[in-house]
Amino acid sequence: MNKSILSSLMFLFLVVFSINTIDAQNNTKVTPPKSTSQKPATLDKPNPNVNSNNVNEAKTFAFDVRNIGRSPGRYSIKVKINGLKNVPLYLADNFGDKQYMRDTCQLDANGVGVFTGEPRFQRGLYMIVFPTLEGYFELPITDDQDFYFEADTSLDESKIKISGSLENEAFAQYQKQRIVFGKERYQLENLYKEARSQKNETLLSEIKVKIDTLEKNDLAFRENFKTKNPNHLLSKFFTAFQPIVIPKDLKLDSLQEYYYYRTHFWDNIDFAESGLIRAPQGLMIRKLNDYMDKVTFQDPDSLVQSVDDVLNKTLPFTEIQKYFIQHLTSKFQDRKIMCQDNVTIHIINKYYCTGKAWWYNDTAGLRKMCEDAGKALPTMCGKTAPNLRLADTSGRYYELYQNLGKVTILFFYDPTCGHCKEVIPIVNQVYNKLKSKGVVVYAVSTENKYEEWRKMLKEKPELNGWINVCKTDRYYPWPIYKQDYNIVANPTLFVLDENGKILGKKLDEHQLEFFIESILYEKKIIDYKPTPPKEKPAKKD
Repeated sequence: MNKSILSSLMFLFLVVFSINTIDAQNNTKVTPPKSTSQKPATLDKPNPNVNSNNVNEAKTFAFDVRNIGRSPGRYSIKVKINGLKNVPLYLADNFGDKQYMRDTCQLDANGVGVFTGEPRFQRGLYMIVFPTLEGYFELPITDDQDFYFEADTSLDESKIKISGSLENEAFAQYQKQRIVFGKERYQLENLYKEARSQKNETLLSEIKVKIDTLEKNDLAFRENFKTKNPNHLLSKFFTAFQPIVIPKDLKLDSLQEYYYYRTHFWDNIDFAESGLIRAPQGLMIRKLNDYMDKVTFQDPDSLVQSVDDVLNKTLPFTEIQKYFIQHLTSKFQDRKIMCQDNVTIHIINKYYCTGKAWWYNDTAGLRKMCEDAGKALPTMCGKTAPNLRLADTSGRYYELYQNLGKVTILFFYDPTCGHCKEVIPIVNQVYNKLKSKGVVVYAVSTENKYEEWRKMLKEKPELNGWINVCKTDRYYPWPIYKQDYNIVANPTLFVLDENGKILGKKLDEHQLEFFIESILYEKKIIDYKPTPPKEKPAKKD
């Protein structure tokens, strides 16, 4: 079967993950989890993936994050490619949703070369790649890593010869039979197209029966392979790619079907099989993204629960666990969706800051990241906002909790900053439109600009309907509330419900009206459906 190597195949021998953790709403950088591929962590722990049948060798095999999934000892894969000589040959693997070069060898004048080194490769589906990347052969690499592989430049998999690895020998035989099925399928599909063009219904029916029979035989062949070779990596791939089928005899309604599907979503994944992270078609990362994006409700609480559910299924000190934690951290920190930073904050606090991100050994970076994530905890969406007790220009104190409306705009600003001056009239416009519906503005001047704040309010009597508060004077120490809200930029907007729960935070002022009207519409306080604002034009360089 002719194939063309993916153009995204990269010449990398080590996977490097570089995560730039950013609080999307705050635009504040958080120290990122750096790659450990350059500075591996050496921990005083045994490698859980070392084969126990060689105790002496295992004792000398230090725990190293680069060795996760690798057994001690050498690999030696002798390769002969008829039709090639005196050229390099590459060994690549699937990892996540990409392909990476892992090793290279030089073919001699007879087209023979050897991939060799130590420690052994991680389990997974690998590829022997031609020097110009125009073609490749697939083969699983498992526990047998001393074997012989022979093929030619025609890329005809029926000509492959393998010896020294029972699993690869079985794989080669499987591929040869699939070629037979593929050729027969191709012929039948062409006959079907011809019969359809002739509108020959009788012939169409006959060919359809043959196609159905072929598909059944193909499926039976695959199931028979799994039965005979239950522990082979290929069998684990077959199972993992199978969709979740809801039993018809359960007679579930649509909601029950959803919960059944969600509950059983990972049933076909053997998390103890580390080779699944190197499955073709980005199997594991595709399933993870589907689980988070399509199966899980997109509210922060549901996303956090799904993160924990799937990470609880992964095994410690495995590439799958490492990849999943890193991918989920990156996935949600890069999203520009309000309140979904809850997920990143949760992952950092629960996994990085408790040592469950076992590969991450940047002590200073970890400390900074955990400090920033800890500061964000009090104002995660869904939490009750910390109370405030500040005074207006006459010295009268106003507690936030005692002045909540049906919806409260909590507005932190600097009376002298240019952007704040642009945002203030927008907030006031929203307030004036919706104050009759129970909307309140609790506005806090955050900087040590007491006189400037008083002057601004005198010049803007239209803001008298707000609750305007600050420190009592320039020299009065700031209470802890400003830090509770993790205010690092002005202006900052929060939206609270009647109980002080944070519904939205760090909103763009142009989204404020639509966001609040959506809340009021959901509460049936207004009867018109809000119109989303037009997107702001991109700024020109």
